Amino acid sequence: MLPVDIEGVTAEHITALVNENISERRTLEYKERLPGGSDDEKKEFLADVCSLANLTGGDVIYGIRDERDTNGRPTGVPESIIGLGNINTSVESERLESMIRDGIKPRVPNVRTRGVDIPGVGSVLILRIGRSWIKPHMVTYKGTSRFYSRHSTGKYQLDVQEIGRAFAEQRSLGEQLRDWRAGRIANILADDASIPLRGPAKLLMHFVPATALIGQQSIGLWPPNNNLSAILRPMGQWRESFRYNVDGMLAWNIDGRNHDYTSYVQVFRNGSLEYGDGYILNVGEQRGRSGEIPSKVFEERLVSAFGNAILVLNEMGTEDPIYLSCTLSGVTGYTLSRDGIAFYHDDVKHRFDRNIIQTSALEIDRKEAIPYRNSLLPLVNAIWQANGYEETPWLKNWGLDANRRPVSRE
Repeated sequence: MLPVDIEGVTAEHITALVNENISERRTLEYKERLPGGSDDEKKEFLADVCSLANLTGGDVIYGIRDERDTNGRPTGVPESIIGLGNINTSVESERLESMIRDGIKPRVPNVRTRGVDIPGVGSVLILRIGRSWIKPHMVTYKGTSRFYSRHSTGKYQLDVQEIGRAFAEQRSLGEQLRDWRAGRIANILADDASIPLRGPAKLLMHFVPATALIGQQSIGLWPPNNNLSAILRPMGQWRESFRYNVDGMLAWNIDGRNHDYTSYVQVFRNGSLEYGDGYILNVGEQRGRSGEIPSKVFEERLVSAFGNAILVLNEMGTEDPIYLSCTLSGVTGYTLSRDGIAFYHDDVKHRFDRNIIQTSALEIDRKEAIPYRNSLLPLVNAIWQANGYEETPWLKNWGLDANRRPVSRE
């Protein structure tokens, strides 16, 4: 892999590979041309990508010719930059990324492409596969079921024992995610959270990058840049105050009437985020409707927090995959009001039958647009189902008002 961010790769970096005879290795491969449209070429391309994702990631550079040995076989040493002709790098990048999305499972989280113009030659295309924390990845194109990795001379197919070890590592990642989340929930229940939230019922959203679970520092130097503190927003949209703490960085809201803490966002040093809210689940008490949750506003808060989390994660440069989960605590006997805001009486009221409601942790798609249905809808529906209903009446009917603020259309 080139020792520079892909957006900073220049023609000089590419020509240096040839001039200095930088040979192929586990994280670097040269290709004369882009993969074509035949099934065999697509499978070969996907095997290359899969092998990089299942190791530590790397770069494939298209438009460079290898030297050949006496038998005409490529040696892995670059001979010359031949370019790719008059191609549209944006179109080709999308084609390659689409093949990866459709032909490898689970989805390879860190895929980036960049075209670099080489004067007098034309363009080369760099495909960068970042390190994956959700391996093993499998080529599934056209019914294929193959796992690949790499050694110094190229890719190879994993055997049964290697596949078993890779899945064991993935199970360990899931266990670490559950343990980390359980520890945070335990702190909330013991009133040992970052902020002592008001009310008996509390809402938590956790965004946890895989890099945090395996001990990798995803932020870098601490504290992070000043832009991060400027964009932190708890679930209530506004921010009352901000400070550093032992876990990292904290922003919170306070109810001006009684000075209770209503919500907060905690940025952990490992790149994880925790959004806590003690207002929305308890607001029914203030309105004479104890135990009733205004479901529309509840979902709007989830959408708002998700949007802020994307800004924060992008600002920190956090790598995919990132896992999102929601937890409601202290909600035995509570109900989601299907009228959303006005608290009109429903004909039928189902109620939560346990104190803690936890959703599964799902990988987010931070490229999708508001209201982030792919990432949020499964979690929101799971909460409604825990309350006795089939699905949400709000998130599936989402739109924007005249001021482009999120509102549901039901």
